[in-house]
Amino acid sequence: MVYSRLVTVFTVIAATLFVAFFVCDWLVLYQCGAVQSCLETSSDFQNVTKFIVTAIASLLAFSVGKRKFANRDRLFLQIAFAMILCADFCFKILYNYFGTVDNRDNFITVGIVFFFIAQMIFIYRHTRISDVDWSFPWIYCIPVAAIFSMAFLTYFHVLESFELMAALVYAPTLCCSLFVACWASKRGFYPEKNAFFVMFGMICFSLCDILTGLSLLPGEDHSAREIIAAVSNNFIWLFYVPAIICLALSGYRHHR
Repeated sequence: MVYSRLVTVFTVIAATLFVAFFVCDWLVLYQCGAVQSCLETSSDFQNVTKFIVTAIASLLAFSVGKRKFANRDRLFLQIAFAMILCADFCFKILYNYFGTVDNRDNFITVGIVFFFIAQMIFIYRHTRISDVDWSFPWIYCIPVAAIFSMAFLTYFHVLESFELMAALVYAPTLCCSLFVACWASKRGFYPEKNAFFVMFGMICFSLCDILTGLSLLPGEDHSAREIIAAVSNNFIWLFYVPAIICLALSGYRHHR
């Protein structure tokens, strides 16, 4: 089948690029040590190839076509991946090649917002019991409450960092998304294999986001905190690649 070959080609390319940049990440860390400025300026190949892998996973999602699991499910999946692609563009391209000391944090904040939108779409996608289910997922109350809480803290000048506020809203949203993904198989909408891809993909997504949080907390050069941040950063894509590939494949019909 054409789509089966396409999936195989995309997956093999993504796996090859993953091995290449994963090895390079550790070589750079070995050469630089735990020095953030050196790690950032020595990672051009990794930044570009990582974004390419995200683009490949997005192409997988947009190539579902006639092998879709369900019509609206495909639509939600593709919108979510459009948000993921935009988020990684902020993190890997804008932050590294267009960012300055004054605006780099803004790219991180915008990237987190795109991931937040993607997770909100995944929550809706994974809580439905049929392809015509338009019911409101009540678990949305948690991220909405987080948004209002951040607005409240901002109004009273308790928090003034937009990056921190975005992260504090994203964290409970990610937990909600993980919870509903793990229960997707119980709702009866997704076949067993699709439900497994949904669950495994979101577990990996959550693990990579935990590592991302650790990687954004650097310390002094060669300090224990900086070493933890650097090592965490190198393991992020070990979970992120299977996360986005599995989520992309969750939209395919896996039976003839």
